Amino acid sequence: MRKNRAGKEKNGFKMFILDDDRNILEALGANFRTKGYEVVTQENPLEALRQMEEEHYDILILDFIMTPVCGDEVVARLRKFDQRIYVIMLTGHKELAPPLNTIRELEIQGYCEKSSRYDQLELLVESCVKCIRHINTIYRYQDGLSSILTAIPHLHQMLPVDELCRQVLTELKELTRSQDCFVWVKPDSILTDIDTAELPADIYRGAGKYEMSFFEFERENYPEVVGVIRQSLNERRIIFQDEKHVLLVPLLGKNEMILGVLGAEMEERPDITMEALLSVYAEQVTTALHNALLKILLNANNVRLSSMNKRLRDSFMQTVEALRLLVDAKDLYTRGHSDRVSFYGVELAKKVSDDKVFINRVRIAGLLHDVGKIGVSDAILSKPDRLTENEFAEIKKHPGIGANILACMDMFNAIGDIVCAHHERFDGTGYPKKRMGEGIPKEARIISIADAFDAMMSDRHYRKRLSFDQAVVQLRTGKGSQFDPCLVDAFLEVLEDYDTICGELQWTYEENNKGRYADYGTEDII
Repeated sequence: MRKNRAGKEKNGFKMFILDDDRNILEALGANFRTKGYEVVTQENPLEALRQMEEEHYDILILDFIMTPVCGDEVVARLRKFDQRIYVIMLTGHKELAPPLNTIRELEIQGYCEKSSRYDQLELLVESCVKCIRHINTIYRYQDGLSSILTAIPHLHQMLPVDELCRQVLTELKELTRSQDCFVWVKPDSILTDIDTAELPADIYRGAGKYEMSFFEFERENYPEVVGVIRQSLNERRIIFQDEKHVLLVPLLGKNEMILGVLGAEMEERPDITMEALLSVYAEQVTTALHNALLKILLNANNVRLSSMNKRLRDSFMQTVEALRLLVDAKDLYTRGHSDRVSFYGVELAKKVSDDKVFINRVRIAGLLHDVGKIGVSDAILSKPDRLTENEFAEIKKHPGIGANILACMDMFNAIGDIVCAHHERFDGTGYPKKRMGEGIPKEARIISIADAFDAMMSDRHYRKRLSFDQAVVQLRTGKGSQFDPCLVDAFLEVLEDYDTICGELQWTYEENNKGRYADYGTEDII
């Protein structure tokens, strides 16, 4: 610390003395310099105003009666650019004292008469110093809180951990007014109940003398402060290590969790205001870091879940494909039929709904609508002539058989009722339960139209295919009786682009074709 000629340490307060009497000016200046104040003197009021506008002073002592302007005018002009300076006004004549209202309006903190003794003036100055210390503490706390409040939105932007630590380090340097700082986080100290394999054991970032890798910090600096760090963490409080001048702020969370520590090298022990600010800031840093670490784990879990979901989707579609191939193996004459019904059904579903879950239920139901034929005799399925009444009765069992097969697998819970109802008629004369109108699932009403259209457009054992126009006539004829009339109208709009559709379905007529609808999972149909 610098000392004046009398050996008094500087107290950190800057004083400006203004008086047009040179002798008084020198005497006052000399007196307060011996008390540890940094003193600037000036005889000219206008020059004094210029100097005080360029640099802030803590205390102004000035004479009331001066030329070319008096003390009250000086203070009035001063208050336009400096509200924080403390003012003590002197007068050599009691009868020429400034009015009380003037002292109040100009926020003059003290007033006394000039004297060869400075006891009263020194008491006023000491009173001002106490107030300034309190006010500076308040300002420092306000400035620190303002800085923290500005930083909080950035802290909680879910930044990558390294970027977050860099930002914390910048703000820590500003709060502590130190260039030598570090942030050290130990994820496994807080996330003990979670698999932290995706996280590094230590996250570290330093500035100034601490700007190094964690390996270097651990080797060079950690041994010096390890005891203090442990003490800070164990006692869950801020600690200042006098010997090394290191301030350590634990990052404390809820439920006794400790995430890490902030460190800064400081010349002096921080006051209670600084400790309060750092505690507030550390709490925000802990929350932000905790969330950032959890985000890393969440992203890692999402990757694993995506992989599991892909395997689930693959398994699901393999099951669908296996069931579809079983049907094709039973009735080679209708090979590709299920794929085409699914395709037509999806196009119609898209026409009447934007619900992706609904559309995918139609897609899967179309592929599996004839799965119940597994339970029908091969002789009946492959009979080249028209079926007898008893044989047709056997065929009519396949929707119910299909529903029972699908009921055995949880993944097809939403499909069984659709498969069971795909031969119901809108007028209630269908099978197996004679459901009618909107009592038939909408997906089944869609499959019914798609199934009938593809059957009409395909060669069967007992008849040749119909022409496109003939099939359209049959669809119109069936409106309101076999089919939902509104869905038929929508399907006819789909068929306006039939040439393109034929090209897209060409693969379904190829021998040993494999289904192409493999990109959906169980969550898409439930």
